[in-house]
Amino acid sequence: MDTVRRADSFSWPWRAWFRTRLILLHVMGPATLDAAHDPRAQLKREYERRRALDAQRRREEFIRRSWGD
Repeated sequence: MDTVRRADSFSWPWRAWFRTRLILLHVMGPATLDAAHDPRAQLKREYERRRALDAQRRREEFIRRSWGD
């Protein structure tokens, strides 16, 4: 399995920091902007990107284990 770059980690500390930032942006952040400039929307897109990358890596690892490669 390829090593996960530290910048693309989907670890529990990253997910906890995501939730903290999302709450802080909700409470103290700017008003809702358009999707290209809204920090909450950008944060949610980054979360979805990392989640999809993690799911892909898990599927590939499962296939390798299943087929013995």
